[in-house]
Amino acid sequence: MRNFRYILLSLSIIYMAGCGISRHTAELHTRAEAAYHDNDYREALSHYEEIMDLKKGRGQDISGETYFFAGMAAWHSDESGKAVEYLRNAHRNDVASEQSYYILAIAYREIDNLSLELTNLEAYAENYPGGENIDYIRTRLFETYIEISRFEEALGLWPLIEEQARENSALLEGYFELNRRLDREGELEPIARRLLAIDSNNKLALEYLAEYYFWKAENRYQDEMKAYERNQTRRQYRQLLDALDEINEQFKISRDYFERLFEAEPNGRYASYLKNIYTRFGNEERAEYYRRRENL
Repeated sequence: MRNFRYILLSLSIIYMAGCGISRHTAELHTRAEAAYHDNDYREALSHYEEIMDLKKGRGQDISGETYFFAGMAAWHSDESGKAVEYLRNAHRNDVASEQSYYILAIAYREIDNLSLELTNLEAYAENYPGGENIDYIRTRLFETYIEISRFEEALGLWPLIEEQARENSALLEGYFELNRRLDREGELEPIARRLLAIDSNNKLALEYLAEYYFWKAENRYQDEMKAYERNQTRRQYRQLLDALDEINEQFKISRDYFERLFEAEPNGRYASYLKNIYTRFGNEERAEYYRRRENL
């Protein structure tokens, strides 16, 4: 009989202790929620972490909601490492939100984890196409797709970000590179011109247009000279003279771009182009000036 009473007493103590822990956990939840809604995120985080410690100590599962709010509180408390850990656990427990995908995308970018950043960017874009941060998500996805050579997917995103990209040189440079890698040559000149419209010293645009007009002029010059050599008539000569007027104008445009580039950054490649242009103009003095600078 004494043994039976002892067992009953032990069970009662365990039950009461369990009830006490459960009540304490419930109280912590109430305090955590109140602190969270009052934007006292550090206090909320402290309570959520105490809840998690209690549950771990008893071998109990921690709910996705607890991980979620702990992660959000950690992020707002500038505890990005904890935010990533807790929000990842929330996602594993099928608790996620627009904010959690956005926060994880930013956090993974900060620690240079491109793969996991991309996972959260794509999840946000798929699940929240009208979300508050969709403009950021789409532009970052566009940049990331280019970075990892998923060019067709980047091209598909362009219509969704084109309007905001019109005044953004970084996005326009990305679009330029995308079109170059996809051999969409006809798109490059207008993109370069748009870049110069918003950034008159944009090196990418200046280099492209300088070379574009140089080779347009040089190839036309070679074609017209060969045509005249094959057919040396007065009519062909007049055609050559008319063509040379256009060719010289194109060389002048190229020259102006290359001189701007050379002034900002003197180097042998720019000097070589300028030497050739002034040779076409018959200006040996300027051609020699740039010839001496080809080894810069």
